Amino acid sequence: MIVLIIGGDSLIGSALFEYWREDKTIQCYSSTRNNHLVSDSRPYIDLKKPELFKIDKHYEVVILCASISSIVSCNLNKKQTRIINVDNTYSVSKKLSQLGAHIIFLSSNQVFDGTVPFKKNNDSKSPISEYGKQKVDTEELISGLKRFSILRLTKVMHPELSLLLKWKGILENGEKISAFKDMYFSPIDIKKVIGKIDFLTKKKLVGIYHCSGCEDISYYDFAIKYVEELGYSKELVKEDFCKKKGIIPVRFTSLMSDC
Repeated sequence: MIVLIIGGDSLIGSALFEYWREDKTIQCYSSTRNNHLVSDSRPYIDLKKPELFKIDKHYEVVILCASISSIVSCNLNKKQTRIINVDNTYSVSKKLSQLGAHIIFLSSNQVFDGTVPFKKNNDSKSPISEYGKQKVDTEELISGLKRFSILRLTKVMHPELSLLLKWKGILENGEKISAFKDMYFSPIDIKKVIGKIDFLTKKKLVGIYHCSGCEDISYYDFAIKYVEELGYSKELVKEDFCKKKGIIPVRFTSLMSDC
């Protein structure tokens, strides 16, 4: 099976590419925006300039991992981020779909408003952030393609996650870290996410699917667990509140997993 990952430089994209290196049933190509990494297996694809992507292979499945996922960036730069997250993502997907590819789009719990936990895949969408609105609009476009899977994810956790690396560096300097007590998330291990994508890829299932953590936890409570796992005292965690930063707190981000 010939597979293309669009967004191979991303956390999920790079992990997926490494996972499929050991799978003899998958011939995987993974895009990059770094010119020095371009090779036969790493085609150059930049969603800022989708016209530069030359389709020279018949991809059976395409996984869309590329996007601007910062809620703050999307709110501040609505027009620019929408071009990448919605318009160009769809235009590339449509071309590949017309050539017979099954499209797998990675979406988010942000398509919901966070007032109810463990949302089902057929629940009404009610985004409150620009990022969530862009995901909703892209979902609508992707669902019009002939063969597609939409996989909504909660917060994907990985040892190299920038937030964890930042916290670790601060702790190693003997300083305290701060974490929001009024913002919640549903952490999910990246290994589970990779397994779900692998499953959808090989089965080519059509529809909307969820992949979620098993609980909603505040960043503050998560930070306490994290520092204790590293052998530090929980006294090194200071509570902060996102309302002070002008960020709307969301109580629930969990989804009802179904595949």
